[in-house]
Amino acid sequence: MLRTSSHYLVIALLLLRLPVFGQPRDEPARLASLLDEARFSNPHLKAARAGWEAATKRPSQEGTLPDPRISVRDFGVGQPFSALNTSNFAFLSLGVSQEIPFPGKLRLRENAALEEARAEEQRYRQLELDVLSQVKLHYYDYYYAAKALETVAKDRDLLERFVKIAEARYSVGRGIQQDILRSQLELTLLHDREEGFLQRRDSAVAAINTLLDRSPDDPLGPPEELEQAPFPTEVTDLYQSAQQYSPALRAQEHEVSRSAVALNLSRKEYRPDFRVGFEWQRTGSMFRDYYVAAFEAKIPLYFWRKQRLGVEEAASKLVEARHTYQAKTRDLLFEVKDYYLMARAADRLVSLYKSAIIPQATLALESAISAYEVGSVDFLTLISAANVLLDYELEYYKQFAAYQQALARMEPTVGRTLIP
Repeated sequence: MLRTSSHYLVIALLLLRLPVFGQPRDEPARLASLLDEARFSNPHLKAARAGWEAATKRPSQEGTLPDPRISVRDFGVGQPFSALNTSNFAFLSLGVSQEIPFPGKLRLRENAALEEARAEEQRYRQLELDVLSQVKLHYYDYYYAAKALETVAKDRDLLERFVKIAEARYSVGRGIQQDILRSQLELTLLHDREEGFLQRRDSAVAAINTLLDRSPDDPLGPPEELEQAPFPTEVTDLYQSAQQYSPALRAQEHEVSRSAVALNLSRKEYRPDFRVGFEWQRTGSMFRDYYVAAFEAKIPLYFWRKQRLGVEEAASKLVEARHTYQAKTRDLLFEVKDYYLMARAADRLVSLYKSAIIPQATLALESAISAYEVGSVDFLTLISAANVLLDYELEYYKQFAAYQQALARMEPTVGRTLIP
């Protein structure tokens, strides 16, 4: 019993020393921690990493000579098996042979496999950027939904204050019952909007958990407070970054190189492969042993049906790879421009809402509250001012999230981090 308890204690101590990515659900869910966990835990990244590691094992295999062959023969005269010393034709033999491809073929095969491994590495890097971008996109959705719920809760408190004002005015004969009913209706409508944001928040949490290989129902702490990322001022710098650092473009470059190597290899197929061998034959004590050296060449006799078409196939694939590279370059530049325009529009709206629209709407609401308390405006004007402020505040957080998401979408395209 004591031994079992000590085993449990050791296991518990080891578990305490393991790296733990999860965090207490009452603490803020920090984006950096979620990104680290996605790098480590995402199953698609694990599969891509394994595929890349597998591809790195191919070059050495392709650049190595074929395995040699060992042969053992028993040659009999007048019977199935040899009877040595009865005939100088009967023998037991031991031989070895080695196939040797035409010089240069092995090097080209190794280079082709190496280019494929490099392309696989870049595809893994691209997938990693895509996964991290997806985590950021859903996190900003989560942030927007959380901030929207806070804003709606603040507006509910304001409406409840309006209800008390309306009831007080009605009790002294200065208000009408319609104002009380209208305020209760606004509270119900606010609850309807709240349900939509709750659904959006829970969907974002489920998406983040899926990317982190967690259960979709796992809870997530509240989002941390975010600062707006700096706006990339020059789109030409982003173009240059995409052309230099995009893993998708780098992968296609390696595909072009691999196709070029494959074309050279297909031309080498016109050259013969060779085989050399040596055999020792034991004929018995009464006769001398035989020694046989052999040299073989594989002649590409049907080159007009095989090697010629192989060269044409490889040439077409090289043209395809080059055009695919050109098309991918244009697609990436369009994506950069598109996301850049999205980010610029959202950045301008964020500044406009923060510096002008929301402060003005806040002053208008405060003025409407003061005027309603003294009976200068009706209740409908007060509700309208509150709804306008709510809409503007929600739109501010929406545009803030849209700006961050535009940068996050751009990161896999330009191949670098735009959000510190």
